[in-house]
Formats: sequence, structure tokens, C-alpha cells
Amino acid sequence: MTFETFNIFPTTIYVGEMDNHLKYKEEFYKVYPKYDFEETFKDNTVSENMGKPFIHLENTLDPLFKEIASHARKYVCEVLEYKDIFDYVITKTWLSRARRIDNEIRWHIHSTSHISFVYYLSTPPNSHCVEFENSCTKNDLFETMNCDDGDDPNRNMVRTYNALNSRTFNIEPLEGCVVLFPSLLEHHTRFKGGNFQGERLGIVGDMTLMLKEDQLHYSMGYIDNKYWVKY
Repeated sequence: MTFETFNIFPTTIYVGEMDNHLKYKEEFYKVYPKYDFEETFKDNTVSENMGKPFIHLENTLDPLFKEIASHARKYVCEVLEYKDIFDYVITKTWLSRARRIDNEIRWHIHSTSHISFVYYLSTPPNSHCVEFENSCTKNDLFETMNCDDGDDPNRNMVRTYNALNSRTFNIEPLEGCVVLFPSLLEHHTRFKGGNFQGERLGIVGDMTLMLKEDQLHYSMGYIDNKYWVKY
């Protein structure tokens, strides 16, 4: 019996190495006090809600964000194979931080951008992973078929989890890497166990694709905001 399969509608996560990480890290820690935030019971993992999502406006960090934009262009043009017709506009940046095992970020999306990224400045051993939901290729033949039974693995219906049947995919990021993904992809952070000490710290950002000046004949896509009128 012969057969073939077609794995359709994939979602691609990009993980790139930042070439000048040590220099970027040194420059960031000089401005870290400006973006530090006090943890509360409600806001304990990200600085986004503190009213200062502007790390990308720091002049000393411009080379850092230029390199992230270069990774974004590589992601879009070389990996996903879209045309090189966009400028890459960083619209918001903030801190993601974990100092305790319960500093987990709940499931969410970034609804106002096209590409989101996390640049990991510090990842001690057993740092929280970033986990993505498999929203495109659920091969569940019926609801909950692919769910993992945390109490009794013998009750799992899946023999081996793989790209075809997993409901989630997680990355244990390394210091100095940048992770890029579609902003509408649902994700969260999760502590996977072990002895975690120190501070997992990352710069999170949102990016909008904006048509280049010589590409305005496209009916879809944002045009440069210099043409916008704000009332």
C-alpha cells in the first residue's frame, strides 16, 4: 500500500543569533534603570503596562534594533519568500522579565502588529520557555484527541508527539538570540522545571510592515505614516 502526505499551512518561527550581543547587552544595561519596573500582583512579568514602551527610541540602542530589523527582513524575504517590498517599522518595545518560577505570561496575541520579536538579554539555566499554540495544523480527528494528560501519560492517545499532532511548540531560548513570529500567533511563557535563579530578561517588540516608497501600487499593505492625517 503506497501513499503520500502533504503537510499544509505551516507556521514558521525564526530564531536568529545577534552578532554583537555582548556590546548590545552592555549598552542596554546602561539604560535599564529607566525601564525597570516595580512588580505587583497584576504586573509582574512585563513593563508594557507601565506606559513606557519606547526602548527602541534610545539612540545608543539603534544598532541593536537595526540588526533585529535585518533579521526580520531575512525572515520575510529569505525564509517566507515574500518580495523585498517592505520597510520594517518598530512600533513598540518593552521588557519581559522573570525572577521567580511563577513569573509566567498568560496566553495572548499581539493584535496591532505584523511581526513580534523577543531579544533575549539574559537566560539563566532553566529559564522559562516561550510556547506557541498550533493553530494551523490541528490534526485532531475529534476534539481533545491530541491533548496531553498531565496526570496519567498512559491515557494519552498520541504515541509520539510531532509536528503533525502537537497542539503546542516551545522554545527554550538562549541568551543572545532573537525570536520572531507572526504577531497573531498565540503564545505564552512557561516554567518547565529545574533550579531557576537569577533573571530571565528580554526585550519584546512589535513590528509593522510598511510598503516602500516605490511600491505604492499595491492595494494591500500600509503606506508610510507621513501620508497619514491624524485628527
